[in-house]
Amino acid sequence: MAADIPTVPKDKQAGWSINLERCIGCRACEGGCKNENKVAVGVRWRRVITRETGEYPSPVKYYVTSSCNHCAQPACLKSCPVDAITKRATDGIVLIDQDKCIGCRRCEWACPYGAPQYNEETKKVEKCTYCVHRIDKGLKPACAMTCMGLALESGNLSEIEKKYSPAQKEIPGFDPKFTEPSTRFVPAKKM
Repeated sequence: MAADIPTVPKDKQAGWSINLERCIGCRACEGGCKNENKVAVGVRWRRVITRETGEYPSPVKYYVTSSCNHCAQPACLKSCPVDAITKRATDGIVLIDQDKCIGCRRCEWACPYGAPQYNEETKKVEKCTYCVHRIDKGLKPACAMTCMGLALESGNLSEIEKKYSPAQKEIPGFDPKFTEPSTRFVPAKKM
């Protein structure tokens, strides 16, 4: 079963900040991810979700860009029967080894955020890699680089929390208590 999960300090943990005031739902982040990682049709490592709150006469519509949260306690890793999922001790990035994955989809069902995606062509599960190939070269993930509204940022979790204090760990529909996601939300003023 799942190996020990390394504890990564916040000043090393890779994370996201999502500014809900700035996200306009353009989906440039989705396109940047698909293009950079050659993600198959029907598989979405990053997706923009439309949310609505409030009531007439003051309803509010907002967008949330979502992908793997590279959690401190990843449910996907804990559910994998063949140890195909690992968390890097250096930066907390959660990865799926495609050579080990057997396509059982347990990780897909375990993740409360819908990050793992089943690829019908390969018969394996895949997900956001935080563009680890770019990170290892000192570059930012493609999704963050293509965000025109600067709503999506990447960095280490302690820097994100300092910059956006008091950023929220959750918004309606996302419950962080079991997995401790490395994503912080800057709420829209209208929310």
